[in-house]
Amino acid sequence: MATARFLHAADLHLGSPLKSLGTRVSPEIHEQAKVLANTVFRNLVEVAKSEQVDFVVLAGDIYDKADRDPGARIRVNLGLRELSAAGIKVFLVHGNHDPLTPDYLSGRELPEGVFIFPAGEVTSHAITMRNGAEVTVAGISYRDKAETQNLAQLFHSVSGQTIVGVLHTNVGGIGQHGNYAPCTTADLQMSPVNYWALGHIHDRQVHETPKGYWAYPGNLQGRSTKATECGAKGVLIVDVHEDGTLEEPRFVPCDAIRFQRLSIDLTDVSNNSDVLDIAIEKLKEAVADSEDRSLMVRLEFTGATEIYDEFIKDFEKTSSNIMGMSQDIMGDGAVVKVCHTCRRAIDLTIERTRKTILSFVLNELDSKTQEEIPDELRSAVELLLVDALGWAQ
Repeated sequence: MATARFLHAADLHLGSPLKSLGTRVSPEIHEQAKVLANTVFRNLVEVAKSEQVDFVVLAGDIYDKADRDPGARIRVNLGLRELSAAGIKVFLVHGNHDPLTPDYLSGRELPEGVFIFPAGEVTSHAITMRNGAEVTVAGISYRDKAETQNLAQLFHSVSGQTIVGVLHTNVGGIGQHGNYAPCTTADLQMSPVNYWALGHIHDRQVHETPKGYWAYPGNLQGRSTKATECGAKGVLIVDVHEDGTLEEPRFVPCDAIRFQRLSIDLTDVSNNSDVLDIAIEKLKEAVADSEDRSLMVRLEFTGATEIYDEFIKDFEKTSSNIMGMSQDIMGDGAVVKVCHTCRRAIDLTIERTRKTILSFVLNELDSKTQEEIPDELRSAVELLLVDALGWAQ
């Protein structure tokens, strides 16, 4: 069955100054990071062309701010012209970061084949894809930053063989993001839409429904070491068969800088002098797996460890050494933070001999039979007690 395809992207946040890097990296690396971040829309254009998509949907927050950074606007317009020249249509909505305020209602700068969905009502465009599939692309933009209306419900009147709904929304009220244009999964599933091309949530998600899929591609470029900003960032490619049915979206990275959280468990480390070597080796592995992206790394030491006291004593020195040695490993990248959630390892045999609450509870557990407290429950309680004591110390 012949297939055609489209590209789904969201939360480009073009013009973002990458303030999260602050003074954590050198001015040279910070400037280089901003230069690299400015290439991600170019990467999207290249992916759209190489994948030979019929159209691109951009689901809001194309710009980081409502006043549209001038350099970002130039880069977007150049990219849109290139897509137009390649015969690739573009459909976009604006979200909470770049609402359609009165100053930015005009689309006169946009090339042929680029369509902005207006605010206030859902509008749609019909497309015949190269394999003959009939697709309707429908969407609605924000007029204000704090959109409180459930816009998903406005799509119920859209009709077509295969419907792609483009919307910037918080499905289910995810707490880490503003609850703009809030809706529920039921709202999505009760609509006639086959593929919900969503934006706003920076964590990539793909959910199957009886009609097709609803998905967040995540943002195009990570901006900090916050968990939802880390890892590969990019776009989703959706294949459409001749009969209008959809394949599961597949991810293609577009990021130029990759923010990463690395964790090093010190539970089994018995010599504090090994910590630096372990950290450097971990960074080398991350660079090797980075797909040639510049890495910005948050390095965290974890675990209940017997070297806790020595590790804490030398932590600042170790952190400084990691920062210094990483410069030769990471190129245009950097370690932006070193932290720890380590705790002291607890020897249960010794604890049983002490006059403590933990000792009392452990000995009480020992006095119970297998029938009274099964071994699995006994072990689980011991672990909870040890964790509690370790954190308290």
